[in-house]
Amino acid sequence: MLFVLAMIYCGYQQVFKVKQIIVHGQHELDDRYITHISGIKRGAGMFELDLASAIDQLIDEPYIFNAYISRKFPDAVHIYVIERQPVALLELREMYAMDAFATILPLPSSYSLEGLPVISGIDPNLAVEPGKATFHPDIRHAIHFMNYMQQFGPAICEYCNDITWDRNRGWIIRKDRSYPPIYLGNEDLEERVDILNAFITKMKEEQTDIRRFKYVSLRYNGQVIVRD
Repeated sequence: MLFVLAMIYCGYQQVFKVKQIIVHGQHELDDRYITHISGIKRGAGMFELDLASAIDQLIDEPYIFNAYISRKFPDAVHIYVIERQPVALLELREMYAMDAFATILPLPSSYSLEGLPVISGIDPNLAVEPGKATFHPDIRHAIHFMNYMQQFGPAICEYCNDITWDRNRGWIIRKDRSYPPIYLGNEDLEERVDILNAFITKMKEEQTDIRRFKYVSLRYNGQVIVRD
């Protein structure tokens, strides 16, 4: 009985009301925007908050991968978010960003676009939904071998600045316009990336500038075919 009376008194005295909303983990999204989409408002009763609904609303935002909310009595609410991080750009009729799980994202304003690989050659009319992973096989193919290349470090990853799908030649990667295109084909891509790593390592050991070649092809039976 005393506890109930104490709670009624505290409510009357405005003790358990939200006065502070503190956001953690944001980078691309503004903390005020995160607070807004959560639906939590200052002045609301701490015991009246529907935290499950607020979390669902946060996760509906394309850039939020996961979220957690906690009360800190008497008057603070902490919102923790894990943002999706762009790892590539996707060129359709519009330019989109994507994370490592092929989730479509609007172009970011806080993350730098410089150095992000650009995936092109996909059907420009492809319908995508920001915040949702695409199951288009070509896009997932590109993300998969791009993620695989990460283990080799920048010496190989930098050759993925441009990733182009060609109906006849399969996947073509390129560092920039001063470097030759590298034809990977469309099968056994991990094996071909391994061969590419060995080839580039050998070129460096022999102090051979790969830019002397017109193109490099790895499409045939584990061979490296170059054209001067």
